[in-house]
Amino acid sequence: MNVLPGPAATNVTHAMAVAKLLTRAIGAVMVVLAVSKPSLATTQARALYQQTCVVCHGQGMHGAPIPGVASDWEHRLSYGIDEIYLNVIEGLGNTMPARGACDDCTDQQLEAIVDFMLKDRQ
Repeated sequence: MNVLPGPAATNVTHAMAVAKLLTRAIGAVMVVLAVSKPSLATTQARALYQQTCVVCHGQGMHGAPIPGVASDWEHRLSYGIDEIYLNVIEGLGNTMPARGACDDCTDQQLEAIVDFMLKDRQ
């Protein structure tokens, strides 16, 4: 038994289909926004990088790896990411100061800066 006769049933079916499409579209937009919006850690890491690290890493001073340049990171990454984190925290000879000269940075912030520097390498 059809409760809604003829055109009314068609209108309800059409409205439900439109609602489904809108729900999918809104969901897709939310996913895009979630993926494209940088996390707080990334935003903070970028700011800390600009305050301290860019002095050496921006131009590769003393052989410092430049963010986004894959060839600068290949050898270092061969030792593993934990070794890179350790080198940042403890320093490395006369070229990499302990804590990257960011004495107020926590270990987690330093790791986030490294991750930020590594994310767009090509």
